Amino acid sequence: MEALLRFFIERHLLVNVIAAGLVVLGYLSATSMPREFIPTVDTPIFWLTAMLPGASAQDVEAKVTIPIEEALEEVEGIDEFTTIIADNTSFTTIELYDDYNRAQTEAAETDLRAALEAITDFPNEMEDEPVLKQFNPARMTVLEIALEGPEETLAQTARAVEERLERLPLIASVHPVGLPDPEVRVLVDPVRAREHGVTLTDVIAAVRNRNVSSTGGMLESPDERRQVVMWSRFDEPEEVGEAILRFDPQGGALRIADIARIESGREDTGMIAHTNGQRGVTLLVQKRETADIVEAVGQVRAEVESMDIPEGVRLTLTNDESVIVYNRLELMATNGLIGLVLVTAVLFTFVRPGPAVWIIIGIPIVFLASLILFPTFGMTMNMMALTGLVIVLGMVVDDAVVVSERIVVKHAQGLSPPEAALVGAREMLAPVTAAALTTVLAFAPLAAIGGLPGNIVWQIPMVVILVLIFSLIESFLVLPAHMSTLKAGARLQSRQFVRVLEAHYQRALAWVLAHRAVTLVAAFAAFAVIMGLIRPLVPFTLFPQDDADRLFIKVTTPHGTALERTEAITADLERQLLQIAASDVETVTARIGHQNTNALDKAFGDADNEALIITQFKRFGRSHTNVEWIELIPARLQVPDGVDLVYQSEYFGPPTDQPVTVHVLSNDDAIRRGVAFEIESHLRSIPGVVEVEVDERPGTPQLQLNLNYEKLARLGLSAQDVGTTLAAAFYGIEASEHRDLDDTTELRVQFDPGARLDLEALLETPVRAASGQLARLRDVVEPMQLPAVTRIHHRDGFRSATIRASFTQGSGLTALSFAQRLEQELFPRFADLPDLYVFNGGEAEATQETTAGIAVAAALAVVGIGIVIWLMLGSLLEALFIMLVIPFAVAGVFLIFFLHGLPMSMFAMMGAVGLAGVVVNASIVMVDSIHRRVRAGDGGGDRKSHIIEAVTERLRPIMVTTLTTLGGVLPTAYGIGGYDPIVSIISLAVGWGLAMSTLVTLFVVPVLYSLAGDLRRVFT
Repeated sequence: MEALLRFFIERHLLVNVIAAGLVVLGYLSATSMPREFIPTVDTPIFWLTAMLPGASAQDVEAKVTIPIEEALEEVEGIDEFTTIIADNTSFTTIELYDDYNRAQTEAAETDLRAALEAITDFPNEMEDEPVLKQFNPARMTVLEIALEGPEETLAQTARAVEERLERLPLIASVHPVGLPDPEVRVLVDPVRAREHGVTLTDVIAAVRNRNVSSTGGMLESPDERRQVVMWSRFDEPEEVGEAILRFDPQGGALRIADIARIESGREDTGMIAHTNGQRGVTLLVQKRETADIVEAVGQVRAEVESMDIPEGVRLTLTNDESVIVYNRLELMATNGLIGLVLVTAVLFTFVRPGPAVWIIIGIPIVFLASLILFPTFGMTMNMMALTGLVIVLGMVVDDAVVVSERIVVKHAQGLSPPEAALVGAREMLAPVTAAALTTVLAFAPLAAIGGLPGNIVWQIPMVVILVLIFSLIESFLVLPAHMSTLKAGARLQSRQFVRVLEAHYQRALAWVLAHRAVTLVAAFAAFAVIMGLIRPLVPFTLFPQDDADRLFIKVTTPHGTALERTEAITADLERQLLQIAASDVETVTARIGHQNTNALDKAFGDADNEALIITQFKRFGRSHTNVEWIELIPARLQVPDGVDLVYQSEYFGPPTDQPVTVHVLSNDDAIRRGVAFEIESHLRSIPGVVEVEVDERPGTPQLQLNLNYEKLARLGLSAQDVGTTLAAAFYGIEASEHRDLDDTTELRVQFDPGARLDLEALLETPVRAASGQLARLRDVVEPMQLPAVTRIHHRDGFRSATIRASFTQGSGLTALSFAQRLEQELFPRFADLPDLYVFNGGEAEATQETTAGIAVAAALAVVGIGIVIWLMLGSLLEALFIMLVIPFAVAGVFLIFFLHGLPMSMFAMMGAVGLAGVVVNASIVMVDSIHRRVRAGDGGGDRKSHIIEAVTERLRPIMVTTLTTLGGVLPTAYGIGGYDPIVSIISLAVGWGLAMSTLVTLFVVPVLYSLAGDLRRVFT
């Protein structure tokens, strides 16, 4: 190694060229790197959507969901699957095992598609195959465009904007919400149809048989070839009324227009979109997976500004994710620059200008060199990567400070600058490498935390590791070459305040070494108080919700409420919200017809009496947080009697569920519902628990028509004939379609709305028997009214109900502790019920899995650090004493979070684990220095004096490394340049944990080292 050090020290030009090359390549990498909010992750989650138009939820369950779930049970690698079943739709979420890599996920996807293709018993009326797609965060919505205005002008404008945006190179797709496809409805008058002996199936057949085209082939002659085409398609969709049903020689042609009226409109999807209380269309814009989010949104904004929006149409851009990314990148840069200024100030305070300049020059070299490898590891410029850069900002100079200090000392002892650089670097090689390795070992296991949270945060430790490795390389191959050019007299500053500080420290150290028992008892007593009394007072929240900026309000009107009435109530609530939260609100949008917060792009509604209001608050400069608004809005909002509201803040962090999420599984409806409602009642009785809801609720009463199979057989009818007639009468059947260059217009046949009002009219619906004679529905069915549910939920093949709730601010309740409380106090009540499964999920489950992963990472880190220190010092006892610094650092984290009134979180725990590798660094170098002094026997003094002299000699570099780390992270911890809930929490843990452990390093470690020497002498 000495030869390598000498090689670079003697070749200044080569070193400068390498350094300049790293800077240039790093700059090019940084400027070409896509910017994102969170990293792109390969999520082993799939969504499966199946449609059965016109079918009730129970019908969809029996005909579609159960065959799908039976097929899924045969596919390997599925951890769990859940299905939401509503009228017309079945939506299944399939989660593979968390530890599946890309290859395993792709193999599982192939198996899933094969299993779906093997299903042979889907109903004939199911028009489309199930659609399977993988959940991809990189393709999520980055911008919403809300339009409002006159209906037809609005539709044309929305389509024009959609088409223009989809042509942009960085945009993957634009999904319209609230813009149903155009439709021409053939509204049959049942009375006139019966008078003419026409059934709905006759009308459907007439439309299909008229709207056809066919290519016959080529007509060839000696002179030319001509293609033979039969064309019978409607030129305009409204021409469907001219289609002939039959020809009567006495009465002439009977056309569809004789028994029906033709109406142009748009498909009835059971869902209405609102913007600021008005009907409108929302365009959800998704960028390409590899596109820079800021550039992609910039393209969209420029394109929209260049368009001529018709008069009367208002266009609003909202939910702009690029604003978050841009502002947070700017925030991180500002805090980073403040930290860099503080680091520079510390260096110039303790180090002469020459060495300080070279140390500071090394910072951009190290950071930019690290950026070169970002693409290699699949990393982009996102919040997690920036968090890692901020955390390591103060650490990056630690190695350089220690190495430069030793070089200056050797220079002051009379060695020439090149020799001083060589000897100083050589002497520090082992302790500095060991110190850097301990930090790497502390952060490395964090990159292997499982689950979706781990897949998102792994870049934080990876960035820290990359920077530390390049810092080590720069400190031994670049810095010594630069330091070898220093002029004579370069040395550490010895200002008056430093000499005074060293003198005071020397006296204090002499006292603690003389009173070892008192020192150790005081230290461990303080540790016991913090961990025993204060730690239990610090709550744990997986992801604090201070930064959420969207508030969901689930609106439920009384059962049987028409969609239009639900819309009117929702619109009034929207307008009130705009006034109540005027200072903070950006836009208020709504989806009338469903309450699914995870599917804002849904095109179809679930229930006429449900709505979802989405309040988008300003990203920055708000007067209240989401949590505060959840307490303020209900007190001011005027809600009609019988209307229920549930408030839910958008979850900030990887997708989980609510803090309280209890799953109840049973195929026995009575048992499942009884247990679910008992849990709901129990939760409502607990102070601090709010927004309690059960996802299984009574729905619109169902009229079940039971078939008389003897009469069916006598008339030559089938159940399929009756089912088709019913579907056509109410939901309508798409008989055909009309296509042009702009749109595809469905041709739907159904009863006129006036004929769909009562049971008697329904029972008079004609069906054609095998003999050709007409029969009525009342001849073959017996009606029965039954209760129904709005939605049916399945979990792993069982019918399920899920109870969700959240906590009030300041309640002191946390997801994990509350889940444990339910398991002890409530769940045992249901132990004797047959075929029933009750368990916690949501945030509590995610917290348990994540904390378990972090605990394993912490254990691996501590063991790895201990082994490195043991090998480096050659003493297990000394290694154990140095390792005692780690629990004191963790205690410091709990103390500082308690004093700041903050909960522990996943990011705080990550900071604490990474801190384990940082806090031992000073102790390693200190003990190595003591070893050198004791072995040299300087001054012939006793062991105690050697310890005092060696430790005092390390005071200055310890102060420099500690203060530079604090200077690097504290501006971010306290949000001097802007607060970020992720980075600030980690920075707070690292900064103050290091500060407390430094006191232990300066006073407790020397005592323990002294004690270790005495113990060795006793036992040897």
